[in-house]
Amino acid sequence: MTNAVRPLSWAVLLVCWIHPLSAQQSRVARATRVEEPPTIDGRVDNAVWGQAEPITDFIQAEPLQGESASEKTVVRMLYDTRALYIGAILYDSEPDQILASDSRRDSGMGDSDSFQIIVDTYLDLQNGFVFGTTPSGVEFDGQVSNEGQGGGGGGGGRDRQTAVVGSGEGFNLNWDASWTVRTYMNEVGWMAEFEIPLRSLRYSESPQRWGLNFQRNIRRKRETVYWAPVDRIYNLYRLSSAGLLEGLELETPRNFKVTPYAIASSARSFTNPAQRAADLDGDAGFDVKFGVTPTLNLDVTYNTDFAQIEVDEEIVNLTRFRVRFPEKRPFFLENAGLFAAGKNGVDLFFSRRIGIDEGGAPVPIVGGARLSGKAGEFNVGVLGMQTDNVAGITSGNNFAVARISRELPNRTNFGGILVSCDGLGGGSGPDDWNRTWGLDGRVGFGQYTDIQGFVARTETPGRSGHEAAYNARASYARVGGSVTFEYTEVGGDFNPEVGFLRRQSYRSFNQTGRRLIRLPGVAWLRELRPHYGVDTYWDLDGFMESQTIHLDSHVDFENGWFFSP
Repeated sequence: MTNAVRPLSWAVLLVCWIHPLSAQQSRVARATRVEEPPTIDGRVDNAVWGQAEPITDFIQAEPLQGESASEKTVVRMLYDTRALYIGAILYDSEPDQILASDSRRDSGMGDSDSFQIIVDTYLDLQNGFVFGTTPSGVEFDGQVSNEGQGGGGGGGGRDRQTAVVGSGEGFNLNWDASWTVRTYMNEVGWMAEFEIPLRSLRYSESPQRWGLNFQRNIRRKRETVYWAPVDRIYNLYRLSSAGLLEGLELETPRNFKVTPYAIASSARSFTNPAQRAADLDGDAGFDVKFGVTPTLNLDVTYNTDFAQIEVDEEIVNLTRFRVRFPEKRPFFLENAGLFAAGKNGVDLFFSRRIGIDEGGAPVPIVGGARLSGKAGEFNVGVLGMQTDNVAGITSGNNFAVARISRELPNRTNFGGILVSCDGLGGGSGPDDWNRTWGLDGRVGFGQYTDIQGFVARTETPGRSGHEAAYNARASYARVGGSVTFEYTEVGGDFNPEVGFLRRQSYRSFNQTGRRLIRLPGVAWLRELRPHYGVDTYWDLDGFMESQTIHLDSHVDFENGWFFSP
């Protein structure tokens, strides 16, 4: 540990360098109820839009934090009994310079001109829904939990492969809602119209007050602006900086959706007389989504079929550690962040352990149910599933997960989780079971400091050694820079069979610090980013396995060039 003392002192000095920030300004917007909805064609020129109060005065986060946006943006919000409507006019003094690079769904918003919306429907300042688009009409959506902590994303510029990395990590890009967006470009800039069905959202009873923010990227200027100001070190997911949306008096629709499927095949051999009879085969099943309450959803599945799900992207892994592929099956995606517990390569629950074996082959799911959402002030998640026996590969297993958590003021939350797996199929014995339980939390101090962590333990027959894991992480981040300290310990017999473990039997201490320097008198330089990192690993006997020290500086030029040694 003596080698880490010097970097610790560097971190203290970095804290002293960081400049103070101005206080956030509280902003309030109102949505207007209409009887006739607007036509969603990308042109925000229907007469009905004139009934809505304009939302203007966007503020820069980049490049000049706190300054007014260089281009005008006007947003209006309407709603009726069926949907929420957002119309945005994004003026541009050089419309021929507007950039729209990618047209795939959920493609990154950071590499082109874009417009995004985040709504915190429970006003808990930590969880929300994101919708976005570009001038080419891209549909971008996702669920935010814990203000996107751990996931990063730079305002949503992430891709599906890395969208849910490590216990949910705060942003679930693989969640897809049913909604519509249309865009239109003209001589004054571009426009976007959103129609978001209320059934795609989850919210409490009327009257509603939601958290709200908008983000616009003007790519050629490398300019990022928000309606409710956000410090440039954060992004749109910083819901504690969001404004308020008032004027909503929405009914809370109960969801009920049935998705059946049936598959049939017939094979007949005309060359072998002994097999002239047709060989018939078939299968059927269903998924059901039902709103138990306005804020609690029950998902039920029988003989589940995932044939239409995207395949995993191919990754070449040159390390000795496991790769964590994201969950893409719709049954597990809604409120996936609610079930997330763990950190730094330790996930106490990983839904891909259900219905997929270690080699990625599918394991038939007989059936299951999943209850998730809000129950009063608490987030609740309960899951139970049964998989079938596959001869020579795996026995049938019964999976059960119970998760509860609660948000408190100032970016604070606490929760607990219990995960169970019991072998019930052929080859299973009385000792074929596994249990994982854990407690986790996050505490915010002021605007800039967070302390978070978890403690967990597993129980596996035949293992009686060190079956616990711990993690603690403290971070301090302001516009002038940030420092982070993290300690993790994973026991040699810690075995979360329905979780994800990158490696076993180690202790680690990781620390990072960076300074963000801007020189207003140097027009060609955007930012200097000197930073350091120290990663130290020991085995459980105290022997140091490795220590890596990074010292370097990134240089960000105003013209978009970037240098990293």
